[in-house]
Amino acid sequence: MGRGASTLLAAVAAALTLPLLALVLNLPWWLSLTVALAVFGGVWLVAKPGSRLGHGLTDDAVLDARSATAQGLLLEASSALDRLRKVRREIQDAPMRAEIANLLEVGDKVIREVREDPGRAMAVRRLLTFYLPNAASVADGWRTLEARAVPSTTRMTQTREVMGGLSQAFAKYADDVAEPELQTLDLDLKVLKDALKADLSNTP
Repeated sequence: MGRGASTLLAAVAAALTLPLLALVLNLPWWLSLTVALAVFGGVWLVAKPGSRLGHGLTDDAVLDARSATAQGLLLEASSALDRLRKVRREIQDAPMRAEIANLLEVGDKVIREVREDPGRAMAVRRLLTFYLPNAASVADGWRTLEARAVPSTTRMTQTREVMGGLSQAFAKYADDVAEPELQTLDLDLKVLKDALKADLSNTP
């Protein structure tokens, strides 16, 4: 394949990737653009003269794209965690501080596991890009309520309820981050059960 054709193919792949990530998966535009550029580079490397296009993207290109996605998600999530940590230090209400501490613990755990294995990132994308930033915003709102001479009882009640819901969502995604291992376990169990069934049924 000629250099011009490989560039065109890479551009088409990137052009398809950008709206898919930004509009369908709701990733931030800057992150979608980063991944699209990684896709462009990967496809171009594979399709350029001398490459074997029929074999698709190389393992390195796939890993690079996956790593770029994970790094972008982690950058946004880490920023939200820092905001949440800072706000917690300024909150006076003990139950709310404990609620936020739980969110921080779970968020740190998920981020640590995604750093160790970038392939986990998409399973917890919504936590990293939606729930974490919004948890920081809600905590900041609570701090504002505390600063008022007469805080709104209704708003404080609603904020506590939302924080409780966020704790449940965080716990769910903490489980989801382990899904790849569970899928592997399911496959291993199936293979072993089939093997044991076959071997034991042939036992004299």
